[in-house]
Amino acid sequence: MLNISGILDRSTEKWPRKNFLVFNDNPCTFLEFRNKVLMWASYLRNSGLKEKSIIAVYSRNRPEMIELWMAANRIGAIFSPYNFNLKIDEIKTLVNDSRPSILFTDVALGNGLDTKVVEFDKVKLSGTDEHFTGTKPDDVSTLLYTSGTESAPKGVMNTHLNWYSALMSSIHDLDWKHDDIFLLSIPLYHVAGLYTFLGFMNVGATVVLEATPNPTEIVSLINKHRVTYLIFPPTLFIGLSQFVKEPFRSVKKCISFGAFISESQFDMVSKIFPGVKWRNYYGMTETTPMGTTLQPEDFEKRKESIGVPHINISIKLIRDDGTEAKPGEVGEILMKGPTVAKGYFGDRKRTRASFDQGWIRSGDLARMDQEGFLYFVDRKKDIIRTGGENVPSVEVERELLAHGTIAEAAVVGIRHPYWLEAVTAFVTPKKDHKIDEELVLEYLKSKLANYKIPKKIMVLQSLPHNASGKILKKELREQYKDLYLDAPGRK
Repeated sequence: MLNISGILDRSTEKWPRKNFLVFNDNPCTFLEFRNKVLMWASYLRNSGLKEKSIIAVYSRNRPEMIELWMAANRIGAIFSPYNFNLKIDEIKTLVNDSRPSILFTDVALGNGLDTKVVEFDKVKLSGTDEHFTGTKPDDVSTLLYTSGTESAPKGVMNTHLNWYSALMSSIHDLDWKHDDIFLLSIPLYHVAGLYTFLGFMNVGATVVLEATPNPTEIVSLINKHRVTYLIFPPTLFIGLSQFVKEPFRSVKKCISFGAFISESQFDMVSKIFPGVKWRNYYGMTETTPMGTTLQPEDFEKRKESIGVPHINISIKLIRDDGTEAKPGEVGEILMKGPTVAKGYFGDRKRTRASFDQGWIRSGDLARMDQEGFLYFVDRKKDIIRTGGENVPSVEVERELLAHGTIAEAAVVGIRHPYWLEAVTAFVTPKKDHKIDEELVLEYLKSKLANYKIPKKIMVLQSLPHNASGKILKKELREQYKDLYLDAPGRK
Protein backbone atom coordinates (compact mmCIF):
# COMPACT_ATOMS: atom_id res chain seq x y z
CA MET A 1 0.00 0.00 0.00
CA LEU A 2 1.35 3.40 -0.99
CA ASN A 3 -0.76 6.57 -1.05
CA ILE A 4 0.77 10.05 -0.90
CA SER A 5 -2.14 11.45 1.10
CA GLY A 6 -0.67 9.45 3.98
CA ILE A 7 2.12 12.05 4.12
CA LEU A 8 -0.44 14.56 5.43
CA ASP A 9 -1.50 12.12 8.16
CA ARG A 10 2.05 11.72 9.41
CA SER A 11 2.85 15.44 9.26
CA THR A 12 -0.33 16.18 11.20
CA GLU A 13 0.61 13.64 13.87
CA LYS A 14 4.00 15.34 14.31
CA TRP A 15 2.98 19.02 14.06
CA PRO A 16 -0.82 19.32 14.54
CA ARG A 17 -0.79 22.92 15.85
CA LYS A 18 1.87 24.34 13.58
CA ASN A 19 0.74 26.76 10.89
CA PHE A 20 1.03 24.88 7.61
CA LEU A 21 -0.75 26.99 4.99
CA VAL A 22 -1.26 30.75 4.81
CA PHE A 23 -3.58 32.22 2.17
CA ASN A 24 -4.86 35.79 2.04
CA ASP A 25 -3.27 36.27 5.49
CA ASN A 26 -5.41 33.46 6.92
CA PRO A 27 -3.26 30.77 8.60
CA CYS A 28 -4.28 27.11 8.73
CA THR A 29 -2.66 24.48 10.97
CA PHE A 30 -1.82 20.98 9.83
CA LEU A 31 -4.77 19.68 11.85
CA GLU A 32 -7.18 22.20 10.29
CA PHE A 33 -5.88 21.46 6.80
CA ARG A 34 -6.30 17.71 7.27
CA ASN A 35 -9.85 18.24 8.52
CA LYS A 36 -10.67 20.15 5.32
CA VAL A 37 -9.23 17.27 3.29
CA LEU A 38 -11.49 14.82 5.12
CA MET A 39 -14.48 17.08 4.39
CA TRP A 40 -13.60 17.05 0.69
CA ALA A 41 -13.22 13.27 0.83
CA SER A 42 -16.75 13.08 2.23
CA TYR A 43 -18.06 15.40 -0.49
CA LEU A 44 -16.39 13.39 -3.25
CA ARG A 45 -17.61 10.02 -2.01
CA ASN A 46 -21.13 11.33 -1.49
CA SER A 47 -21.01 12.65 -5.08
CA GLY A 48 -20.32 9.17 -6.38
CA LEU A 49 -16.60 9.59 -7.01
CA LYS A 50 -14.56 6.43 -6.53
CA GLU A 51 -11.22 4.76 -7.28
CA LYS A 52 -9.72 5.69 -10.69
CA SER A 53 -12.18 8.59 -11.14
CA ILE A 54 -10.50 11.64 -12.65
CA ILE A 55 -11.13 14.86 -10.73
CA ALA A 56 -10.22 17.93 -12.78
CA VAL A 57 -9.66 21.50 -11.57
CA TYR A 58 -9.55 24.77 -13.51
CA SER A 59 -8.58 27.48 -11.07
CA ARG A 60 -6.02 29.96 -9.89
CA ASN A 61 -4.09 28.90 -6.80
CA ARG A 62 -6.29 28.45 -3.76
CA PRO A 63 -6.24 26.05 -0.78
CA GLU A 64 -9.11 24.01 -2.18
CA MET A 65 -6.89 22.81 -5.03
CA ILE A 66 -4.36 21.08 -2.81
CA GLU A 67 -7.05 19.93 -0.39
CA LEU A 68 -8.69 18.25 -3.38
CA TRP A 69 -5.45 16.59 -4.46
CA MET A 70 -5.07 14.96 -1.06
CA ALA A 71 -8.79 14.10 -0.86
CA ALA A 72 -8.87 12.65 -4.38
CA ASN A 73 -5.88 10.40 -3.73
CA ARG A 74 -7.31 9.43 -0.35
CA ILE A 75 -10.30 7.82 -2.07
CA GLY A 76 -8.11 6.34 -4.81
CA ALA A 77 -9.07 8.93 -7.44
CA ILE A 78 -6.78 10.87 -9.81
CA PHE A 79 -6.19 14.63 -9.56
CA SER A 80 -5.91 16.58 -12.84
CA PRO A 81 -5.40 20.37 -12.62
CA TYR A 82 -5.72 22.41 -15.82
CA ASN A 83 -3.75 25.49 -16.86
CA PHE A 84 -5.92 28.43 -15.75
CA ASN A 85 -4.86 30.44 -18.82
CA LEU A 86 -6.65 28.04 -21.18
CA LYS A 87 -9.64 29.22 -23.19
CA ILE A 88 -12.92 27.30 -23.30
CA ASP A 89 -12.08 25.37 -26.50
CA GLU A 90 -8.73 24.32 -25.01
CA ILE A 91 -10.48 23.16 -21.83
CA LYS A 92 -12.86 21.14 -23.99
CA THR A 93 -9.87 19.43 -25.60
CA LEU A 94 -8.57 18.28 -22.21
CA VAL A 95 -12.04 17.21 -21.04
CA ASN A 96 -12.55 15.21 -24.22
CA ASP A 97 -9.12 13.62 -23.80
CA SER A 98 -9.38 12.44 -20.20
CA ARG A 99 -13.16 12.39 -19.56
CA PRO A 100 -13.06 13.60 -15.92
CA SER A 101 -15.98 12.66 -13.69
CA ILE A 102 -16.14 16.21 -12.33
CA LEU A 103 -14.48 19.59 -12.96
CA PHE A 104 -14.08 22.13 -10.16
CA THR A 105 -13.54 25.77 -11.11
CA ASP A 106 -13.21 29.26 -9.63
CA VAL A 107 -15.05 30.89 -12.58
CA ALA A 108 -18.32 30.26 -14.38
CA LEU A 109 -17.67 28.04 -17.42
CA GLY A 110 -21.22 27.56 -18.64
CA ASN A 111 -22.73 24.27 -19.77
CA GLY A 112 -20.66 23.56 -22.87
CA LEU A 113 -18.40 20.95 -21.30
CA ASP A 114 -19.11 17.22 -21.42
CA THR A 115 -18.69 16.71 -17.68
CA LYS A 116 -20.17 17.85 -14.38
CA VAL A 117 -18.88 21.37 -13.57
CA VAL A 118 -18.89 22.64 -9.96
CA GLU A 119 -17.86 26.14 -8.88
CA PHE A 120 -15.78 26.19 -5.69
CA ASP A 121 -17.80 29.00 -4.12
CA LYS A 122 -21.00 27.00 -4.45
CA VAL A 123 -19.69 23.91 -2.65
CA LYS A 124 -21.09 23.31 0.84
CA LEU A 125 -18.83 21.00 2.84
CA SER A 126 -20.19 19.16 5.87
CA GLY A 127 -18.99 16.13 7.75
CA THR A 128 -15.71 14.27 7.42
CA ASP A 129 -14.74 10.88 6.00
CA GLU A 130 -11.70 8.97 7.28
CA HIS A 131 -11.86 6.48 4.41
CA PHE A 132 -8.37 5.67 3.11
CA THR A 133 -7.76 3.68 -0.07
CA GLY A 134 -4.76 1.39 -0.19
CA THR A 135 -3.47 2.38 -3.61
CA LYS A 136 -0.64 0.47 -5.25
CA PRO A 137 2.72 2.13 -6.05
CA ASP A 138 1.94 2.08 -9.79
CA ASP A 139 -1.50 3.64 -9.41
CA VAL A 140 -1.83 7.12 -10.90
CA SER A 141 -1.91 10.04 -8.45
CA THR A 142 -1.95 12.98 -10.87
CA LEU A 143 -2.73 13.52 -14.53
CA LEU A 144 -0.77 16.65 -15.49
CA TYR A 145 -1.01 18.16 -18.94
CA THR A 146 2.25 19.50 -20.35
CA SER A 147 2.42 23.18 -21.23
CA GLY A 148 2.23 22.49 -24.93
CA THR A 149 4.73 25.20 -25.89
CA GLU A 150 5.56 23.34 -29.11
CA SER A 151 2.83 20.72 -29.60
CA ALA A 152 -0.54 19.53 -28.37
CA PRO A 153 -0.61 19.01 -24.57
CA LYS A 154 0.12 15.49 -23.34
CA GLY A 155 -1.44 14.02 -20.20
CA VAL A 156 1.41 12.77 -18.00
CA MET A 157 0.50 9.98 -15.56
CA ASN A 158 2.52 10.45 -12.34
CA THR A 159 2.11 7.59 -9.88
CA HIS A 160 2.13 7.48 -6.09
CA LEU A 161 5.58 5.88 -6.25
CA ASN A 162 6.79 8.72 -8.50
CA TRP A 163 5.74 11.36 -5.95
CA TYR A 164 7.07 9.43 -2.95
CA SER A 165 10.43 8.97 -4.68
CA ALA A 166 10.63 12.69 -5.44
CA LEU A 167 10.55 13.48 -1.72
CA MET A 168 13.98 11.90 -1.25
CA SER A 169 15.50 14.49 -3.57
CA SER A 170 13.68 17.42 -1.96
CA ILE A 171 15.49 16.74 1.30
CA HIS A 172 18.86 15.58 -0.05
CA ASP A 173 19.31 17.85 -3.09
CA LEU A 174 17.24 20.93 -2.24
CA ASP A 175 17.68 21.31 1.53
CA TRP A 176 13.98 21.70 2.39
CA LYS A 177 13.76 22.04 6.17
CA HIS A 178 11.16 22.07 8.92
CA ASP A 179 11.85 25.72 9.78
CA ASP A 180 11.51 26.97 6.19
CA ILE A 181 8.80 29.42 5.22
CA PHE A 182 8.13 28.92 1.52
CA LEU A 183 6.32 31.28 -0.84
CA LEU A 184 4.32 29.15 -3.28
CA SER A 185 3.55 31.38 -6.27
CA ILE A 186 4.13 28.69 -8.90
CA PRO A 187 0.79 27.62 -10.43
CA LEU A 188 -0.59 24.48 -8.83
CA TYR A 189 -1.45 22.99 -12.22
CA HIS A 190 2.32 22.89 -12.82
CA VAL A 191 4.38 19.91 -11.63
CA ALA A 192 6.74 22.25 -9.75
CA GLY A 193 3.84 23.76 -7.81
CA LEU A 194 2.57 20.37 -6.65
CA TYR A 195 6.08 19.10 -5.91
CA THR A 196 6.98 22.05 -3.71
CA PHE A 197 3.70 21.81 -1.81
CA LEU A 198 4.15 18.10 -1.17
CA GLY A 199 7.83 18.40 -0.24
CA PHE A 200 7.38 21.22 2.25
CA MET A 201 4.35 19.46 3.75
CA ASN A 202 6.52 16.38 4.20
CA VAL A 203 9.08 18.24 6.35
CA GLY A 204 6.47 20.24 8.28
CA ALA A 205 7.39 23.64 6.86
CA THR A 206 5.04 26.61 6.42
CA VAL A 207 3.70 27.39 2.94
CA VAL A 208 2.51 30.89 2.02
CA LEU A 209 0.22 30.47 -1.01
CA GLU A 210 -0.27 33.19 -3.63
CA ALA A 211 -3.17 33.08 -6.10
CA THR A 212 -1.09 34.22 -9.09
CA PRO A 213 2.49 35.53 -9.27
CA ASN A 214 2.44 39.31 -8.79
CA PRO A 215 5.77 41.09 -8.13
CA THR A 216 4.27 43.76 -5.86
CA GLU A 217 2.38 41.17 -3.83
CA ILE A 218 5.45 38.91 -3.71
CA VAL A 219 7.46 41.71 -2.06
CA SER A 220 4.71 42.22 0.50
CA LEU A 221 4.36 38.50 1.27
CA ILE A 222 8.11 37.97 1.66
CA ASN A 223 8.39 40.84 4.13
CA LYS A 224 5.17 40.14 6.03
CA HIS A 225 5.74 36.42 6.56
CA ARG A 226 9.55 36.45 6.74
CA VAL A 227 9.80 34.02 3.82
CA THR A 228 13.05 32.00 3.78
CA TYR A 229 12.79 30.00 0.53
CA LEU A 230 11.87 31.11 -3.02
CA ILE A 231 11.54 29.01 -6.18
CA PHE A 232 10.91 31.06 -9.32
CA PRO A 233 11.67 31.10 -13.03
CA PRO A 234 14.31 33.73 -13.92
CA THR A 235 11.67 36.12 -15.27
CA LEU A 236 10.27 36.65 -11.77
CA PHE A 237 13.66 37.11 -10.12
CA ILE A 238 14.66 39.58 -12.85
CA GLY A 239 11.35 41.42 -12.58
CA LEU A 240 11.81 41.84 -8.83
CA SER A 241 15.35 43.17 -9.28
CA GLN A 242 14.14 45.99 -11.52
CA PHE A 243 11.96 47.74 -8.96
CA VAL A 244 12.86 46.46 -5.47
CA LYS A 245 15.09 48.95 -3.66
CA GLU A 246 15.62 47.34 -0.25
CA PRO A 247 17.26 43.89 -0.06
CA PHE A 248 15.32 40.99 1.43
CA ARG A 249 16.85 39.92 4.75
CA SER A 250 14.72 36.85 5.55
CA VAL A 251 15.36 34.91 2.32
CA LYS A 252 18.11 32.29 2.76
CA LYS A 253 17.65 29.92 -0.20
CA CYS A 254 16.57 30.41 -3.83
CA ILE A 255 16.09 28.10 -6.80
CA SER A 256 15.99 29.33 -10.40
CA PHE A 257 14.37 26.94 -12.89
CA GLY A 258 13.07 26.76 -16.42
CA ALA A 259 15.39 29.11 -18.33
CA PHE A 260 18.85 30.67 -18.44
CA ILE A 261 19.81 33.65 -16.30
CA SER A 262 22.79 35.64 -17.55
CA GLU A 263 25.72 36.88 -15.45
CA SER A 264 24.57 40.51 -15.68
CA GLN A 265 21.02 39.57 -14.76
CA PHE A 266 22.25 37.55 -11.80
CA ASP A 267 24.36 40.51 -10.62
CA MET A 268 21.17 42.60 -10.43
CA VAL A 269 19.19 39.86 -8.72
CA SER A 270 21.86 39.03 -6.14
CA LYS A 271 21.85 42.63 -4.87
CA ILE A 272 18.33 42.21 -3.47
CA PHE A 273 19.08 38.71 -2.11
CA PRO A 274 22.35 39.13 -0.19
CA GLY A 275 23.88 36.00 1.33
CA VAL A 276 21.40 33.65 -0.35
CA LYS A 277 22.32 30.06 -1.22
CA TRP A 278 21.48 29.72 -4.94
CA ARG A 279 20.61 26.63 -6.94
CA ASN A 280 19.89 26.07 -10.64
CA TYR A 281 17.31 23.38 -11.33
CA TYR A 282 16.37 21.23 -14.33
CA GLY A 283 13.46 18.80 -14.45
CA MET A 284 10.31 17.93 -16.35
CA THR A 285 6.73 16.80 -15.75
CA GLU A 286 7.57 13.32 -17.00
CA THR A 287 10.17 12.92 -14.21
CA THR A 288 7.98 14.30 -11.37
CA PRO A 289 10.00 16.71 -11.81
CA MET A 290 13.45 15.26 -11.11
CA GLY A 291 16.58 15.98 -13.14
CA THR A 292 19.57 17.98 -11.95
CA THR A 293 20.54 20.69 -9.49
CA LEU A 294 23.55 22.97 -9.30
CA GLN A 295 24.36 23.22 -5.60
CA PRO A 296 25.34 26.45 -3.76
CA GLU A 297 28.96 25.34 -3.28
CA ASP A 298 29.33 25.03 -7.08
CA PHE A 299 27.23 28.03 -8.06
CA GLU A 300 29.85 30.77 -8.09
CA LYS A 301 32.14 28.98 -10.55
CA ARG A 302 29.44 27.36 -12.69
CA LYS A 303 26.46 29.72 -12.86
CA GLU A 304 25.63 28.50 -16.38
CA SER A 305 25.45 24.82 -15.39
CA ILE A 306 22.26 22.96 -14.51
CA GLY A 307 24.34 20.84 -12.14
CA VAL A 308 24.50 17.11 -11.53
CA PRO A 309 21.78 14.43 -11.41
CA HIS A 310 19.50 14.18 -8.39
CA ILE A 311 20.09 11.33 -5.97
CA ASN A 312 17.31 9.20 -7.48
CA ILE A 313 17.99 9.88 -11.18
CA SER A 314 20.41 8.42 -13.72
CA ILE A 315 21.24 10.55 -16.76
CA LYS A 316 22.96 9.86 -20.06
CA LEU A 317 23.47 11.98 -23.17
CA ILE A 318 22.74 10.30 -26.50
CA ARG A 319 23.97 11.47 -29.90
CA ASP A 320 21.79 11.33 -33.03
CA ASP A 321 23.33 7.98 -34.00
CA GLY A 322 22.18 6.42 -30.71
CA THR A 323 25.62 6.24 -29.11
CA GLU A 324 26.47 7.86 -25.79
CA ALA A 325 28.09 11.29 -25.99
CA LYS A 326 31.57 11.77 -24.57
CA PRO A 327 32.46 14.63 -22.20
CA GLY A 328 32.18 17.91 -24.09
CA GLU A 329 29.93 16.45 -26.80
CA VAL A 330 26.28 17.43 -27.21
CA GLY A 331 23.58 14.81 -26.78
CA GLU A 332 19.91 14.46 -25.88
CA ILE A 333 19.22 14.10 -22.15
CA LEU A 334 17.76 10.73 -21.20
CA MET A 335 16.71 10.09 -17.60
CA LYS A 336 15.87 6.98 -15.61
CA GLY A 337 14.69 6.39 -12.05
CA PRO A 338 11.68 5.78 -9.80
CA THR A 339 10.24 9.23 -10.55
CA VAL A 340 9.85 8.61 -14.30
CA ALA A 341 6.12 8.73 -15.08
CA LYS A 342 3.98 5.83 -16.21
CA GLY A 343 3.43 7.33 -19.66
CA TYR A 344 0.99 9.55 -21.54
CA PHE A 345 -2.71 9.08 -20.87
CA GLY A 346 -4.48 7.27 -23.72
CA ASP A 347 -1.55 7.79 -26.10
CA ARG A 348 0.49 4.64 -26.63
CA LYS A 349 2.21 6.01 -29.73
CA ARG A 350 3.75 9.01 -27.98
CA THR A 351 4.47 6.89 -24.90
CA ARG A 352 6.46 4.43 -27.02
CA ALA A 353 8.30 7.31 -28.71
CA SER A 354 9.39 8.95 -25.42
CA PHE A 355 9.64 6.11 -22.88
CA ASP A 356 12.15 3.33 -23.61
CA GLN A 357 12.92 0.59 -21.05
CA GLY A 358 12.61 2.98 -18.13
CA TRP A 359 14.42 5.86 -19.85
CA ILE A 360 12.55 9.05 -20.79
CA ARG A 361 13.69 11.07 -23.78
CA SER A 362 13.64 14.72 -22.72
CA GLY A 363 13.91 16.39 -26.12
CA ASP A 364 16.59 18.60 -24.54
CA LEU A 365 20.22 18.85 -25.62
CA ALA A 366 23.10 19.22 -23.18
CA ARG A 367 26.80 18.60 -22.80
CA MET A 368 28.68 17.25 -19.79
CA ASP A 369 32.11 18.40 -18.64
CA GLN A 370 34.89 16.17 -17.33
CA GLU A 371 33.63 16.55 -13.75
CA GLY A 372 30.07 15.47 -14.56
CA PHE A 373 28.39 18.89 -14.59
CA LEU A 374 25.68 19.35 -17.22
CA TYR A 375 25.20 22.43 -19.40
CA PHE A 376 21.88 22.94 -21.18
CA VAL A 377 22.35 23.58 -24.91
CA ASP A 378 18.84 23.85 -26.35
CA ARG A 379 15.58 22.12 -27.04
CA LYS A 380 16.08 19.83 -30.03
CA LYS A 381 13.13 21.58 -31.63
CA ASP A 382 14.74 24.98 -31.09
CA ILE A 383 17.98 24.22 -32.93
CA ILE A 384 18.03 26.57 -35.92
CA ARG A 385 19.16 25.06 -39.22
CA THR A 386 20.44 27.90 -41.36
CA GLY A 387 22.54 27.70 -44.51
CA GLY A 388 23.72 24.18 -43.71
CA GLU A 389 24.75 25.06 -40.13
CA ASN A 390 23.10 24.26 -36.79
CA VAL A 391 22.69 27.16 -34.36
CA PRO A 392 21.63 26.57 -30.71
CA SER A 393 19.21 29.36 -29.92
CA VAL A 394 20.32 29.42 -26.28
CA GLU A 395 23.90 30.26 -27.29
CA VAL A 396 22.76 33.41 -29.11
CA GLU A 397 20.37 34.30 -26.29
CA ARG A 398 23.20 34.17 -23.75
CA GLU A 399 25.21 36.72 -25.69
CA LEU A 400 22.18 38.97 -26.15
CA LEU A 401 21.42 38.87 -22.42
CA ALA A 402 24.98 39.91 -21.67
CA HIS A 403 24.34 43.18 -23.50
CA GLY A 404 23.60 45.99 -21.08
CA THR A 405 20.33 47.13 -22.65
CA ILE A 406 18.49 43.81 -23.06
CA ALA A 407 16.18 42.37 -20.39
CA GLU A 408 14.84 39.28 -22.19
CA ALA A 409 15.74 37.52 -25.41
CA ALA A 410 14.24 34.75 -27.52
CA VAL A 411 15.99 33.48 -30.65
CA VAL A 412 14.08 31.38 -33.18
CA GLY A 413 14.44 30.16 -36.74
CA ILE A 414 11.97 31.65 -39.20
CA ARG A 415 11.45 30.40 -42.73
CA HIS A 416 13.67 32.16 -45.27
CA PRO A 417 13.79 31.75 -49.09
CA TYR A 418 17.59 31.49 -49.13
CA TRP A 419 18.79 30.38 -45.70
CA LEU A 420 15.87 27.94 -45.16
CA GLU A 421 15.71 29.26 -41.58
CA ALA A 422 16.90 32.71 -40.57
CA VAL A 423 18.29 33.30 -37.08
CA THR A 424 15.90 35.90 -35.65
CA ALA A 425 16.09 37.57 -32.25
CA PHE A 426 13.21 39.02 -30.25
CA VAL A 427 14.30 41.21 -27.36
CA THR A 428 12.86 43.51 -24.71
CA PRO A 429 14.66 46.51 -23.19
CA LYS A 430 15.75 46.83 -19.59
CA LYS A 431 13.94 49.44 -17.57
CA ASP A 432 14.99 52.98 -18.60
CA HIS A 433 17.08 51.62 -21.50
CA LYS A 434 16.70 51.78 -25.27
CA ILE A 435 17.94 49.05 -27.59
CA ASP A 436 19.91 50.09 -30.67
CA GLU A 437 19.69 47.12 -33.04
CA GLU A 438 22.78 48.10 -35.04
CA LEU A 439 24.92 48.44 -31.93
CA VAL A 440 23.72 45.06 -30.66
CA LEU A 441 24.63 43.45 -33.99
CA GLU A 442 28.09 44.97 -33.84
CA TYR A 443 28.48 43.64 -30.31
CA LEU A 444 27.46 40.12 -31.41
CA LYS A 445 29.96 40.10 -34.29
CA SER A 446 32.78 40.05 -31.77
CA LYS A 447 31.20 37.18 -29.85
CA LEU A 448 29.68 34.80 -32.40
CA ALA A 449 30.45 33.20 -35.75
CA ASN A 450 28.84 35.04 -38.66
CA TYR A 451 26.24 32.32 -39.33
CA LYS A 452 24.98 32.67 -35.74
CA ILE A 453 24.36 36.43 -36.02
CA PRO A 454 20.62 37.21 -36.20
CA LYS A 455 19.37 38.37 -39.57
CA LYS A 456 16.97 40.64 -37.70
CA ILE A 457 16.59 41.90 -34.14
CA MET A 458 12.98 42.68 -33.28
CA VAL A 459 12.50 44.96 -30.27
CA LEU A 460 9.24 44.23 -28.43
CA GLN A 461 7.76 45.58 -25.23
CA SER A 462 7.13 42.07 -23.92
CA LEU A 463 7.58 38.43 -24.93
CA PRO A 464 4.86 35.76 -24.63
CA HIS A 465 5.26 33.46 -21.61
CA ASN A 466 3.43 30.55 -20.12
CA ALA A 467 2.63 30.61 -16.42
CA SER A 468 5.84 28.80 -15.47
CA GLY A 469 7.92 31.58 -17.05
CA LYS A 470 8.97 29.83 -20.26
CA ILE A 471 8.99 32.01 -23.37
CA LEU A 472 6.51 30.71 -25.94
CA LYS A 473 8.70 30.52 -29.01
CA LYS A 474 5.92 28.78 -30.90
CA GLU A 475 3.85 31.98 -30.71
CA LEU A 476 6.75 34.07 -32.02
CA ARG A 477 7.31 31.69 -34.92
CA GLU A 478 3.64 31.78 -35.81
CA GLN A 479 3.19 35.53 -35.46
CA TYR A 480 6.28 36.35 -37.52
CA LYS A 481 6.24 33.40 -39.93
CA ASP A 482 6.08 35.73 -42.98
CA LEU A 483 8.82 38.09 -41.82
CA TYR A 484 11.17 37.05 -44.65
CA LEU A 485 8.53 36.02 -47.16
CA ASP A 486 9.64 38.57 -49.78
CA ALA A 487 13.33 38.58 -48.88
CA PRO A 488 15.38 38.48 -52.10
CA GLY A 489 18.62 36.50 -52.47
CA ARG A 490 21.22 36.58 -49.69
CA LYS A 491 19.51 38.50 -46.90
